[in-house]
Amino acid sequence: MPLSMNEFKVLSILPRGAGYPMTTANICKVTQLGVRDVRQAVSILINDHGVPIVANRNGINTGMFIATNEDERNIGISAFKSQVATMNARIRAIERADLNGWELALKPDIERLTDNVQRNQGA
Repeated sequence: MPLSMNEFKVLSILPRGAGYPMTTANICKVTQLGVRDVRQAVSILINDHGVPIVANRNGINTGMFIATNEDERNIGISAFKSQVATMNARIRAIERADLNGWELALKPDIERLTDNVQRNQGA
């Protein structure tokens, strides 16, 4: 499958190595693509073309880059594993949620907070 123009734009500006990762917002600015187009291009580059694009999501130097060694690859893999764990926890919580009882359980808090908002608006 040949590269599309969007994929080429994203690939051409992604840094090689973890030194200066790029955020999605910066990629959008430089390429003049929307967030969805950038995310789709990254997904295709990874899944269809085998480009080892990873992201550093911790610390101040966050963003995407092309991994050039195992340590950099592991940065991205650990970020994805963390995201998967979070998503699996959310799935389990939704599966356990009481479809009929959650609103009743929150009713006292909703009433208390509604009263607080009304008092503050009246003051």
